[in-house]
Amino acid sequence: MSKVIVFSPSEFAFGYSGCKRCYYDLKVNDLKIQTGFPSIFSKLDSLQKKYYHNKKSSVLNSNSLPDGIIKTDYSKLQTSKVLTDNNGRKFQLRGKIDAYVNHHDFFSIIDFKVTNLNEKKINTYKTQLISYAFMFENPNDERSLKLFPVKKLGIFCFEPNELKETSNKPSFEMNTRFFEIKRDDDFFLSFITSVLDFLEGDTPNFSENCSLCFLKRNKFS
Repeated sequence: MSKVIVFSPSEFAFGYSGCKRCYYDLKVNDLKIQTGFPSIFSKLDSLQKKYYHNKKSSVLNSNSLPDGIIKTDYSKLQTSKVLTDNNGRKFQLRGKIDAYVNHHDFFSIIDFKVTNLNEKKINTYKTQLISYAFMFENPNDERSLKLFPVKKLGIFCFEPNELKETSNKPSFEMNTRFFEIKRDDDFFLSFITSVLDFLEGDTPNFSENCSLCFLKRNKFS
């Protein structure tokens, strides 16, 4: 594989960890199938960022985060420098973050998730958050935001809990919880190496459990 593969941090949790054939088609054959994304999630994302911008990190209710100021106003697409895996193969990372925390002498990167409050989410999003650390410590453009060093990572989960009446209008009460994700660069580079090994291998079979594979199998058979 001679070209530099560009990974989006968000694609690991539900791309590579999902249907292997669809992920292979996306990265190797550039076969993109657009699926609709409910606009309500974009609205929630906007409201969350507006609410937490410039607040103290203590509002995240995390004992693992020292004092700092939350920033949610950096919305540019960030691309890393060309990086290398454990076998010297080149790759880049490209994506956006929800928030970072400016501490006295380091940074934390936080991702907002509207999901159930489950500690298993740590493993689901580990590669995504470590990707962000690599991306923002090693931007490919001097005009991009550089966060160095990134020492803390985590997901801040929102789970609807109760519908209440406020001023004769319904309003959601949200339960929130912060889950710290330990940064492990060796783990991440080993993961990227395994992904590139997979992409350089044989084309996987269509999955019997994937609706997109069903459509592709009927179209190309």
